[in-house]
Amino acid sequence: MIWRWAAIGGAVAAAGLAVALWWVERDRGALKADLATARASLASAQAALSQAEEAARVHRAYLDQAEKERAGFDKLRNELIKMEGADAPLSDYLRDAAGRLWP
Repeated sequence: MIWRWAAIGGAVAAAGLAVALWWVERDRGALKADLATARASLASAQAALSQAEEAARVHRAYLDQAEKERAGFDKLRNELIKMEGADAPLSDYLRDAAGRLWP
């Protein structure tokens, strides 16, 4: 009689172990799919980061160039302001040309 209860207990334990292993394997499959999705998202984010870094590098280069040009224009403007006759009125021709260039 004891052997029968032991066999039933063993069968229940084996069934419980089988269910637990099935459950773990099912979770493992879901985790693998989640991992693949996460890796794809990571690759996409890294590509976007790389593009943003490149855009920032190009933008900094543009700003540096614009600053150099602004410094050159400021220097030229200061030279023109300090020149003799800077406060003299423009001729009609130059006034008309300047009005068309800088409305």
